[in-house]
Amino acid sequence: MTSNDPKAAPDSVYHLIRAAILRLDFAPGSELEEGVLSRMFEVSRTPIREALIRLSSEGLVSIQRGRGARVAMLDLSDLRDYFEGLDLLQRAATRLAAVRRTKEDLKEIEIHLVTFEKASAVFDSIATNDANHALHTAIGAAAHSGRIFAAYHQILSETQRIAHLCFSESARADDRLETHLEKTMADHRQMYEAIRAGDADAAERVAGAHVELFRHRVVDALMSTRLTEPVSVAG
Repeated sequence: MTSNDPKAAPDSVYHLIRAAILRLDFAPGSELEEGVLSRMFEVSRTPIREALIRLSSEGLVSIQRGRGARVAMLDLSDLRDYFEGLDLLQRAATRLAAVRRTKEDLKEIEIHLVTFEKASAVFDSIATNDANHALHTAIGAAAHSGRIFAAYHQILSETQRIAHLCFSESARADDRLETHLEKTMADHRQMYEAIRAGDADAAERVAGAHVELFRHRVVDALMSTRLTEPVSVAG
């Protein structure tokens, strides 16, 4: 995964490294050496350093004085804490989106909704995960609450890494995946319709049920022997 532009802007480098972390191309706990990344993306160390600092503020990178930078560990030991946070933030963001969304917000949400459905139809795990992240990010933005969006966006980044474990190529062997994706698409449609209709109660209700659906998928995936190898990268 390299950049063809030797003069890539710092923002581009940031997005490339971030994508590699979220897709687990850079495994949790792995070292992020500036020189290696500089050669990989064909840029100087300055944009690499800026990107790592920015990713550190998002909780995706851990920087320690004298020890360099590493991909933040993916802590699967306390899923209850993670899901409590996701549930509260997703319900709040989706509820506010139903009250505050604009026409432009609805268009953005629908774009990612359709993209998710197309990716799911062909079992493209990476595209599905990316589209799901983009969809919920668009819903969070439609809430028009800076603090809620910041917190929600951060937990969505963690969600994307966890989701990769559940929708990777190895997880496709699970015959329950197709059913899960169908339910996920139904939830997305219901959330979109509730937001479009301005029904805050319905939007929050579906958002909460959607978190519960994901929780069941994560638990099932982590209990599956098929996911033993991917999960082990979390240390």
